[in-house]
Amino acid sequence: MLRIGLIGTGTVGGGVIAIIEQKKAEYREKLGIDLELACICAKTDEEVAPYKAKGYTVSTDADAMIANPDIDVLVELAGGYNMPRKWILAALNAGKHVVTANKALLAKHGHEIFPLAASKGLHVLFEAAVGGGIPIIRSLQEGLVGSTVESLSCIINGTCNYILSRMAQEGLDFDTVLKDAQRLGFAEADPTFDIEGIDSAHKTALLASLCSGHRVDFEKIHVTGISKITAQDIAIAKELGCTIKLLGIYNRDGDRVDARVHPCFVPQNHLLSSVNRVLNAVYLNCDNLGETLQTGAGAGRMPTASAVVADLVSLARSIDTGKRAALPMGWFNVENSATLVPISETSARYYFRITSRDERGVLAKITGILAENSISIETIIQKDVNDPGNVSIVVITEKVQDCRASKAIDAINALPEIVENSQVIRFLA
Repeated sequence: MLRIGLIGTGTVGGGVIAIIEQKKAEYREKLGIDLELACICAKTDEEVAPYKAKGYTVSTDADAMIANPDIDVLVELAGGYNMPRKWILAALNAGKHVVTANKALLAKHGHEIFPLAASKGLHVLFEAAVGGGIPIIRSLQEGLVGSTVESLSCIINGTCNYILSRMAQEGLDFDTVLKDAQRLGFAEADPTFDIEGIDSAHKTALLASLCSGHRVDFEKIHVTGISKITAQDIAIAKELGCTIKLLGIYNRDGDRVDARVHPCFVPQNHLLSSVNRVLNAVYLNCDNLGETLQTGAGAGRMPTASAVVADLVSLARSIDTGKRAALPMGWFNVENSATLVPISETSARYYFRITSRDERGVLAKITGILAENSISIETIIQKDVNDPGNVSIVVITEKVQDCRASKAIDAINALPEIVENSQVIRFLA
């Protein structure tokens, strides 16, 4: 029997309870395991009252629940940083396993949590932290060990993918779709965490860590969100046979790690281009396996709860047989931090959308600056804008190092004819 202490009865926590109630008998019959919700904990009496009425042991004191020797595993679904860190470290020090969906906590404090768990031979399982119901963590830890992941590109935030998909499908602007996403519950009242790429950075750092075997510090990776993407960018991408997606990217670069988050032009024949709305996807290129794509619901009550329960089932089978040691994650420590490739050293084809006054000689100045920075031009397109006297000049470059692209665009933006900062988007390599 696996005796579970669960903190958090919100969207995901309620889903976990519902799945265990629904499938408990099936797990006992078909898998020979017994999941027992030994204690359900939340902040207030009101939150736990429905479960108390159903006969569950409930608590509003997480510390007391963790100290209870009858609890085998802590399931942390409260979210946030400080209190979950305290609870998880306390649980590990008390000899209890941990299951969590808290990607932000693991990205920030995993260098404390994973080594402690390893020193005590305890499991820390976090399938639900990345990709919701997509079993990408278990795939990287177990299913793909016969191959080395050379590169990874992922659509890992449902809010951003929903916004970009609707902008592309309906020709809407960013603010309109964001407000609708908030109304429908696909975006938070304060969407900054999602639309500025922070959530994607947490998840990308964890995936890059698992791919490389080194701790990737999410605070050091390059992050650009989608708040500056316009309907015009989306329309031009379509003309070029592409879609715009916010991607988390990992590339193996010798002894270094290239990890970053930013919007990309994705060709319509690429597997990621057709992943729309709130779906997530992880595209991998492995040495022995080749290309593979995992896709599914990346967030939401039941997909995320399903991943949490899958971790609990895996843990119960490990404990019951007594034969399966915890997966080694002690390497996720500060001393084993990855050496990151600076964004300035990465290379890509670039899309520049430059808005200038419609005056003679501007195009010559722009192409001159690009030539000075040894940037070859693949395509130049002039577009009218809904602003008399101004024009958009779209430049598609050949592959160029970021430092040269940045230097050129800074010089272009400094021209007196330029009326706003230019848009810069990379193409997926």
